[in-house]
Amino acid sequence: MVIRGSENPVHIKDNFNIWDFELTKEEMDQIAALNQNKRYYHSALELPEKYVAMVPDVEDQK
Repeated sequence: MVIRGSENPVHIKDNFNIWDFELTKEEMDQIAALNQNKRYYHSALELPEKYVAMVPDVEDQK
């Protein structure tokens, strides 16, 4: 879920007013039909090490 940010009070209020609608059963069925059973994030024990390797050395950033 993405939480939108704003400094404008009107926009902040609008961002919170997103629950003023309902989806029909047909619309929910259409959304469910989009599922391709594909994961876009795979948690694995070796991933943190890969992420750390992507970060440049702090000394090289000076």
